[in-house]
Amino acid sequence: MTGPALLAPGALLRGRYEILREIGRGGYSIVYQARDRDVGGDVAVKLLVPPPAAAHLARERLRREVHAVRGLSHANIVAVYDLLDEEPWSFIVMEYVAGSDLHIRVRDRGPLPADEAVRVGRDVAAALGAAHRRGILHRDVKPQNILLDADGRARLTDFGSAKLDGQLGITGTGGLAGTLAYAAPEVLAGRRGDARADVYALGLTLYYALTGELPGRPSSHLPPPPVPEGFRPAPLAPGCPPWLDAVVGRATAASAEDRYPTAAALDEALAAAAPGEVAGSSRCVLCGGSDPLGLGLCPGCGGAPAGAADTLVFLQRPFGRAERHAVAARLAELLPAAASPEGRAAGRGERALFRVTPEGSARVLDALARRKLPAQAVPASRAWTMVPGSYGTMVLAVGIAGMGAGLAAMPLLLWTTPVMGGLLFLAAARQVRSPLVTATRGAGELPAELEARVVRALADLPDGTARSLLADVTRLARPVFARLDRAGDARRDGPVLHELVASACLAAADLAMLDDNLARFERERARAAAPAAAWLDALARSERARDALVQRLLEAMAVLGRLQSQASSALSSEDGPLAEVTRELRADAEAQAAAAREIAQLLGEAA
Repeated sequence: MTGPALLAPGALLRGRYEILREIGRGGYSIVYQARDRDVGGDVAVKLLVPPPAAAHLARERLRREVHAVRGLSHANIVAVYDLLDEEPWSFIVMEYVAGSDLHIRVRDRGPLPADEAVRVGRDVAAALGAAHRRGILHRDVKPQNILLDADGRARLTDFGSAKLDGQLGITGTGGLAGTLAYAAPEVLAGRRGDARADVYALGLTLYYALTGELPGRPSSHLPPPPVPEGFRPAPLAPGCPPWLDAVVGRATAASAEDRYPTAAALDEALAAAAPGEVAGSSRCVLCGGSDPLGLGLCPGCGGAPAGAADTLVFLQRPFGRAERHAVAARLAELLPAAASPEGRAAGRGERALFRVTPEGSARVLDALARRKLPAQAVPASRAWTMVPGSYGTMVLAVGIAGMGAGLAAMPLLLWTTPVMGGLLFLAAARQVRSPLVTATRGAGELPAELEARVVRALADLPDGTARSLLADVTRLARPVFARLDRAGDARRDGPVLHELVASACLAAADLAMLDDNLARFERERARAAAPAAAWLDALARSERARDALVQRLLEAMAVLGRLQSQASSALSSEDGPLAEVTRELRADAEAQAAAAREIAQLLGEAA
């Protein structure tokens, strides 16, 4: 980029926008107050100043972001009018808001009272909710991007600018987007964020608004280390009520699945003055991922209902005392139950560890081998072959002794001894085939057909956002199904809930395809010095489709969470929230599947 680094007061852009004064700076931008000579009012002009090497790509990507955001109309969103060029400048024209941002307000006047922080939080949550419904993420929620009107209304600005400013989060280049201090842990880990990343940033913003500072961090250049239960402002903000302390804590939980699933759900919690409940989630003992069906192992690791899981996994029997102790120690790190008598038997290879599908057995064996726990897969029908030889020898010895006694003195033993020996062997075989890790099914059951469909979908999905979201939808749906069963309403209300979970399976498959497309875009873009406009258009469509589909799944989670305590009539109503989100999810899944196939074809032609 050539030319001066700043615009002086009086400078004129496009013969229309007269620069009045500088009002702020970002990483690669400068914001000015300007007068629109055509209409006579003031506007904000954001001048883009990216590094020369990134200027072309950044400008093209941001142009598509602005065109999408320009369609947003909401009382709590600063309107974006256009992205314009005047060599050597590119600039965004936005609504001008007379007032300071939240950062300056807290810095100059101290932390906000609880009721004022709640009002700001609800305003910003409403703005995010409107944007997320359109598949638009903010990616850089922070106090500096929240403007306060003279009447105290909060206005969210700089949608999409994180694509350029700071280059922090998952953008098209695989870099991060957003401000480091407010970035969600999953974004910092290199994953593509969704609406829950914006919820995290808003929660951290509320923490700052209530306390005047961020949670403790090792350096001012680093984000606060994530905390499983989230950040609680009350210790530093005595006026913060317990319910608000809990709301901020849940919004800033380290794991995305423990936060509010949508900005609208956070808004509801702030309005209701209650933190809401988080449905419990069991974990796969092998990979640590979500086990939404309570199978002990997640479907990705071969977990399935007993009827479909007909393969047993046994540890190979260790030789020597030292090896037995080493195997027992490694198994104890994986399974707390390893210290029990049953666990010790499993460590010696005398009892099954897991019952899995034939397809999942290879993944389980590989995962155990990485933990230096060599194992073998045995069909359940041949579990008797794993009965320890010493036990078989004992049964044989008992049989011989009994028959000898029968020949010598008690003829009755001639036929009862073999029967008893057989029963002892069958009991041993039954114990051997009873796996150490069993299903925990107390939170509700899905109908068998639907459960099989969910298991297949989860097993087929790669590890990532699609599998995680489908697991969360399933986890939240199970207690609702259980409540319907208890109330006897399953016949009436079950079909719409069944349709929601089935639609979630379709949407998750489409989402995985879109994520794969985006990964392929990255690989192809790395080989292209200057991507063509058609290429960038396809990338923008893919990103928008992906974010919209994620948002629909998150909305399904939010509705399911609310329905756990609502009357069953809310489920069966044709115009109720469950029916509405189901229709939207199905429609989006069908539309995005077509878009994903079109983009995949484009990528195939370019390869």
